[in-house]
Amino acid sequence: MAYTSLEEQELNEIKSWWKENYKSITAAVIIGAGGVFGWRFWQDYQITKAQEISAQYDQVIYSNTDATTKNAQIDAFVKEHSKTSYATLALLEKAKSAVQNQEFSQAEADLKEAMTQAPDEILNSVTGIRLAEVQLQQDKFDDVLSTLNLVKDASWTARKNLLNGKVQLAKGDKDAARQQFEKVLKDGSALEQQEVKVLLNNL
Repeated sequence: MAYTSLEEQELNEIKSWWKENYKSITAAVIIGAGGVFGWRFWQDYQITKAQEISAQYDQVIYSNTDATTKNAQIDAFVKEHSKTSYATLALLEKAKSAVQNQEFSQAEADLKEAMTQAPDEILNSVTGIRLAEVQLQQDKFDDVLSTLNLVKDASWTARKNLLNGKVQLAKGDKDAARQQFEKVLKDGSALEQQEVKVLLNNL
């Protein structure tokens, strides 16, 4: 089928446009393909790196070494993988061991460092709650309240109110404590509500 004069003109224009622009189009395609390849490579690298860190974390946390050696390994791990979730989790584990040994000052120091290592609000809030509990154990009431102010994740509101109430109770302000405990009855978990009921009954 023969082309009409208009079709011939359009075809020639397309050929002319392609002749002028094919180099830049080809370059864009190559760059685009390279970008996709580079992105996939970066994703694969990140996955592999995360798997390696996870394996190192398990090796440190679940090792059967003595406490001193294990703590040193955790410190080295945190230094190597600073500002990651694994660094935060390792410090939480270290603080847990310190609490079990009633070394509350050490646990407090570990949890404070864990808060600086936390890469997101969720881990920061989890760590803040644990830090507040350790500070309460040491009767550092003002420190507890300061730490609770750093806990931003709304899912911890009931626990914050519970700890706040315990601080007020320890300070002798029963009315303020009651107000905090009653908040927990509204939005706390079943265990938190159960604990609060016991505390309210003893006021």
